[in-house]
Amino acid sequence: MRSGEFRVIPWRGLLAAGAVVLVLSVGLARGAGAATITEYPTTGAPTGITAGPDGALWFTEWINGIGRITTAGAITEFPVPHYSYDSLRSITAGPDGALWFTRWDTGIGRITTAGIATEFALPTGSSPHGITAGPDGALWFTEAGANKIGRITTAGAITEFPLPTSSSNPNGITAGPDGALWFTESAASARRIGRITTDGTITEFTIPSFHYPTGITAGPDGALWFNYMYGGIGRITTAGVVTEFLIPNASSWGYSAADITAGPDGAIWFIAETSTVSSKIGRITTAGVITEFAVPGDFPMGITAGPDGALWFTEHNSFKIGRITTDTAPTLAAAVSLNGSAFHTGQQITYQATLTPGSTPTQVDIYLGVLLPDGMTFLSFVPGPGGTITFAFGAVPVPFAANVTLTSTVVPFSYTFTGTEPVGTYYTYAGLAVAGSDPLQAANQLSLGVQAFQFTP
Repeated sequence: MRSGEFRVIPWRGLLAAGAVVLVLSVGLARGAGAATITEYPTTGAPTGITAGPDGALWFTEWINGIGRITTAGAITEFPVPHYSYDSLRSITAGPDGALWFTRWDTGIGRITTAGIATEFALPTGSSPHGITAGPDGALWFTEAGANKIGRITTAGAITEFPLPTSSSNPNGITAGPDGALWFTESAASARRIGRITTDGTITEFTIPSFHYPTGITAGPDGALWFNYMYGGIGRITTAGVVTEFLIPNASSWGYSAADITAGPDGAIWFIAETSTVSSKIGRITTAGVITEFAVPGDFPMGITAGPDGALWFTEHNSFKIGRITTDTAPTLAAAVSLNGSAFHTGQQITYQATLTPGSTPTQVDIYLGVLLPDGMTFLSFVPGPGGTITFAFGAVPVPFAANVTLTSTVVPFSYTFTGTEPVGTYYTYAGLAVAGSDPLQAANQLSLGVQAFQFTP
């Protein structure tokens, strides 16, 4: 990114030019507090769920097909071709503006935001499960039955990569901050986290405990986070160093490959317990502090961050979609807006950080920047003379504005990729911290907004 160029441009002018804007709103208090849960009935036993490119949430169903719910709770359900019961699993937003999902029985599906579904067949017994958008503009998925990782282009061309460990039951998959794909191997005999590069090179890391890893997600700290089928959360760095955290009083087990996600509050949210007796949503900070929230319904499976700053989840046995927010009022808030998720050479990416004052304290440091794919280096946006924006690199973010009294402010800025940047996953962030403090310490962070995006040449 060092060869890029910044210049301030009017945000209003961008909207008039017809830019597609994805918004992530963030409010973070010092504690998770109590939670407010709202439920919306469906007719189809929902499983996986993801945020769509249209500002709604999209989910798979075991009975009907694909569902869509707006942040106001309006639900639409769409049939899929050759539907069969218990076949639809995970779902993700693709780089082509459509939603992509896995069918346990036949292969990979694609549905437009207008509800038009297309399917791409895999060999019998492949049993695809998790799916995610990759840094190369394709979709990547796990094949539990075939013991492979699959790749499908938006045109439908499929490539498969066999796993080194036999019968490993690959499950969840996500794009990592290092430009590779990371996945879980859930079989008891495997007990591994896998990494696959976009050219198909696979590395496996054995995890310490005898658990069954299921879902996996990229965290805001440059590491990968995953959950165990029985009572734990794991964190693995891109170098393969694993840390494990036990869920208090847990008899939990996870099922869906989408059952852990990075939250809009800088924490990781997950399905903590899913059964006909006890159902819980969990939250873990990057420091390992766990909070659990009881779910009224039965059998939560998938969870994702929504565009409204809430977490959205499926309740499979209750036939409901749930929405959870914490009741603690935020002291400060920030928002990050991006005009896309897959960026290319010469394309200008425009951001908007909206900063809102809270009660206390009023003196804050404001941070705007990008976390580079190595997970350790910050590219910090720094205001320069004449309304320009320059940038600085380092192991610690540099304040955009230090020791200031926060007022309602909108800060637009832009960056043009030149093609010299490493291909991979980047994280744009907007942060507020106690003035003069270490912004990497969770106790000093008043608010943090994080948005992942992919760069492809």
